[in-house]
Amino acid sequence: RVCVYDRAGRGWSDPADGPQDGNHVAADLHTLLQRAQVPGPYVLAGHSFGGLYVQSFAAQFPDQVAGMVLLDSTAPKPGPAQPTNTDPYNVIGRVAALSAASAHLGAGRLLNPISYTTLPPRSRDEARANSSTARQLASSVEEYGVANTSMQQASALTSLNGKPLIVLTADEGADDQWQSKQDHMATLSTNSLRRHANATHQSLLDDEADAAVASQAIHDVVSAVRTSQPLAAR
Repeated sequence: RVCVYDRAGRGWSDPADGPQDGNHVAADLHTLLQRAQVPGPYVLAGHSFGGLYVQSFAAQFPDQVAGMVLLDSTAPKPGPAQPTNTDPYNVIGRVAALSAASAHLGAGRLLNPISYTTLPPRSRDEARANSSTARQLASSVEEYGVANTSMQQASALTSLNGKPLIVLTADEGADDQWQSKQDHMATLSTNSLRRHANATHQSLLDDEADAAVASQAIHDVVSAVRTSQPLAAR
C-alpha cells in the first residue's frame, strides 16, 4: 500500500495556522496517518525538503518507522537555527517571494504549458493546476523561510538502529559538498545503501525513467523490511 498526501497549503490541502517547520510537518503527518487509520510502522520516502520531514518524523516517532528512503534529500544541519545573509536558502527564499508575487499576475499559468510534460495526463494537469496558484507559491515561500529550523530539527535523528535506509542522489548538478552530505546521511543506519541516479533533482520525481529508479529504491527497502534481510547492492 502506498500513501501520498498534500502538505498543508499544498495541492488541495488548506493552509495551516502557525509555522510549518519540520517538526510541525512530521506531527501533521502522524496525525493524518492515525485519522486515516493507516497502521504503522511505515517505510518513509522523502524528496528534497521532504527528506528533512521524514527524518524529523523518525526522530519523534521512532517506533512508527520501519525503513527510510531519502531521494536527493536536503541534509540536516546541527546547531543554532539562525539564518544568515549568505545562507543559500535565504537567497532561494527571496526568489520564491518574488515568484509568489508574480503568481498574482498569472506567471504560473504562462509557464505551465511547458511544465510536467512527462507525467501521465491526469497527473500532469493536476500538477499544472496546483503550481499556478498563489497559495502553492506562498507555501513554498514559508517553507524556505523556516528551512534553517527544519534542518536543525532533522538533525535530532542520529540513528535508525539498523533499519534499512537507501540514500539516492540525483547526480546531475550535484557538487562535492552535496554528495558529501548525502554520504553522511547514509551513516544513519548500519543497514544502508548509497545509490546514484543520472537525473536532476526534479526529474527524479517527474520523469518516467528517472522516477523508476526512485520507485525501485522504495521497493527494495520495503522488501528488506518484509524479509528482515539486509539491503543488497544492485
